[in-house]
Parts: sequence; structure tokens; C-alpha cells
Amino acid sequence: MAADLFSIGRSSLRTSKKSLATTSHNIANANNEGFSRQVVTHEVNTPIQSGKNVYGTGVNVKTVKRAHDTLLEKKLNHSLAGHQYNEERTFQLGRVEEVFNEINSDGMNKILNRFFNSFRELSNQPENETVRSVVRDNANLVIRDFQRISGSITDVKSQIEAKVEYAVNDINSQAQAIANLNKEISRLENMGGETGDLRDQRDAAVRAISELAPVNAFEDNKGQYVVNLVGVGSVVAGGMINELQAGAISNDNVGSYKDEGRVEIFYKNKPDTPITGSIKGGKIGALIQTRNEEIKVLRDQLDEMAHGLVHTTNAIHRRGYVNKELPVDQNGNVVAHPSLGKITGINFFKEPLDFERASEMIDLSDDVKEDLNNISTGLAPNSPGDNRIAVAISKLQHEKVLGGGNKTLEESYLSAVGKIGLAVSKSKVNFEQSGGILAQAKSLKERLSGVSIDEETTNMVKYQHAYNASAKMIKAADEMFDSVLGMMR
Repeated sequence: MAADLFSIGRSSLRTSKKSLATTSHNIANANNEGFSRQVVTHEVNTPIQSGKNVYGTGVNVKTVKRAHDTLLEKKLNHSLAGHQYNEERTFQLGRVEEVFNEINSDGMNKILNRFFNSFRELSNQPENETVRSVVRDNANLVIRDFQRISGSITDVKSQIEAKVEYAVNDINSQAQAIANLNKEISRLENMGGETGDLRDQRDAAVRAISELAPVNAFEDNKGQYVVNLVGVGSVVAGGMINELQAGAISNDNVGSYKDEGRVEIFYKNKPDTPITGSIKGGKIGALIQTRNEEIKVLRDQLDEMAHGLVHTTNAIHRRGYVNKELPVDQNGNVVAHPSLGKITGINFFKEPLDFERASEMIDLSDDVKEDLNNISTGLAPNSPGDNRIAVAISKLQHEKVLGGGNKTLEESYLSAVGKIGLAVSKSKVNFEQSGGILAQAKSLKERLSGVSIDEETTNMVKYQHAYNASAKMIKAADEMFDSVLGMMR
């Protein structure tokens, strides 16, 4: 009987010791974000029968489980993907908005107004060389601002491409970590080991991926842990990964200069099948949407403005004559001579200018750069007071020359700026809302999986008393055994 008491006491000591160790582990990780509280489950040892009597054999540790809920984890991952998407969208759209910001500086709208106003002033003083110089200077300001905005948009786009590549590399890194953890978890569980901490590490890696792209993680019918990118396919299946790759489109595949250097995402073993457009959330989804929608639309609108300004201005300017005394015949017709150079048909802006790259390639014509007298003001030669060309160009400011005759230059520019402003405002609202949803998901997870110091302290006292009681029981059994041995002597 004493021997049975020894066995029962030892089982109680082992169970209490393991429970104390688990409680200690929980307390040590109380401030460790992502740690799931661990709970020891006890079970009664198999009883034994002796004659007609059945005797208990003590207690055993059945499992050490995490306080974890799969549905809560999925909700948290979904909330992370949504919040990171809105955060990245807000940041990138804010950067685009800064390109057009006219609050603290002279933006495109003011510069265009000054350009047309200078032609208006020239129409009042057609012979004034100083005013002609102002016209050319204001035209150069318009050119530089078109090029500034175009260059800034290109810079934002290039940085987006770089962030997409970094994000893809990060997904691959986290996927490899998950695959390695899958192998280790399987190995330990086959040996009866504990895997709670490893599962927490795996969950943290899945959350890291979900910040970049929406994920769906689950165990399949074969017991393999699988991580899928929503709308794309798997990146982890058990101990294997499907590696992603990001790379710029080659020059042979570029259909437009806007596509030059554009990064596409694909599986490494399927380089001809891009999956970029299938990623609809997370940081990558925000980067791709900003690049493919807002930046592309803004580039098109900017090129349309530059192209429209150049061709409408030149169409009028070519009809005028240079500001020089020109020789005429007895009928009043200008007598052309090589020494005179060009006397009419002069472009104000450089041509040819294609629609694509118009905002980048816009420039003054060489004739206007070289000689202020090549800025036409009159429709007829040798007419010092003729201002019809200057007046016609100044009126372009309010004429609907863009969008198939539906928009003025100013309306097109303000429309572009307004759309960005609305997109930024909407993104900020969505960011605040998704932040609240994420906070709620984290709170629910913390409520279930978080460590309560008060609760663990109570458990510690309870298991400590159980340990001490078990030790006293073993001591009592030892004394009983000694007494029996003494009686036999």
C-alpha cells in the first residue's frame, strides 16, 4: 500500500511541478505580444483492480494547450490586411497630393494663369521687348512645372515599385519560416512534445504576411498547414513553399512608356503568368492600386494638358508674323529672303510632341529661345499695333480645348487635383475605421489568449499548495513503510 502511495505522490508531484512551470512560463511572457496563454489539462491515471477493489493510481498531465481560437485568428489577419491596405493607401495618396499642393507655393494653376496673363499684357504692348521677355520667362515656368510634376510622379511610381519588390521578398522570407516551423511542429508532436510556442511563432509569421496581402491559413485534410494568398494561391503547403518573385517588365514587353520599369508579381516557377492584379488587400494591394489607377490617370491627364497647351498655342502662333520690318513688293506682299530666316509659321513650343511623355518632353521652340522677336503678336506683317495673335492665345485660358472640347486647361487641372483630394479624404476615413476594427480584433484575441497576472498568481499558489501536500503525502508513506520494516525486525 505504501508503494502505491509513493506512486500516487510522485504523479501528483510531477503534475504540480509541470503546472507550476507552465504558470511561470505564462507570467514570464505576460508582456510578450503574440504569446498565447498556455493551460495544463490534467487527467486521472488508469485505476487498477485488486480482488474486488478498484484503486486509483494518481494523476497525469494530459496536454498543455494554447488558449487559442482559429476564427479569432482569421478575423485578426483579415483586419490587419484591411488596415495596412488603408494605411499604405493614405500614405501613397498623400505623397501624390503633395506633388500638386498649391497652398505654400505657386502651383500649375497659378503658373498657367500668369502665362496667359502675360500674353494678355503683350496684346496691350505688342512692341514691348520687356513684356516679350516676360512671356518667354512665364512659358519656361510652365514647362518646368510640367516637368517637375511629371518627375515627381515618376519618383513616387519608382518608390512604389521598390516597395512591391521588398514586400514580395518579405513574403518569401516569412513563408520559409512557416514551412520550417511546420516541419518542427510535426516532428515534436510525433514525439509527444509541446508545440504551443512554435505555433505562436507560426501565427506571428502568418500575421506578418497578412499585413502585405490577404491570407487564408488552415490545416488541410492531410493535416498539412497551408497558407494561401486570397485570390492567388498557396505560398506554403506543409514544409514546401511556392516562392514569389517580383520584377520589372522587360523593354520587349512594354506597351507604353508608362509601363517602363513596372513591377509585376508572379510565382517563380510561372514567370509568364503575373498575379499582380489578383492581390486586392494589404500593403501590396494598396501599392498596386495607387500605381495602376491614380498615378496612371494623373499621368494621362498631365500629358493631355501639356499636349493640348502646345498644339493649341502653336496652331495660333504659326499664323502670325515675326516682330521685324519685312521687305514687301509693290503689291504689299512680303518678299522672302534667306537672310531673313523664318518670318511666319513659327511654333511657340517645340514640335513634334506626341501625347505620351508630353509633360516630360514639353519645351520652347528653338526659334523662340533664340530671338524674342520670333514671338508673334500680329496676324499681318509690318503691323506694329496688330495684337490679334497675342489676344487669341490669351483667350485659350478659357476655351474648352481638352477632353474632346469639354474642358479648359484649368478645369482639367482642378479636376485632377480634386480627384486626388477626394481619394485622400476617403482613404483617411477608411484608415480610421479599419483601425477601430483592428483594435477590436486585437482586444478579442487578448481577452482569450492574453495572460492575466492575477489569474496566474492564483494558479501559482494553488499548484504550490498541491506540490507541498504531495510532498507531505510521500513523507507520510515513507514513515509508514519504515514502521512496517521495523515491525518485521
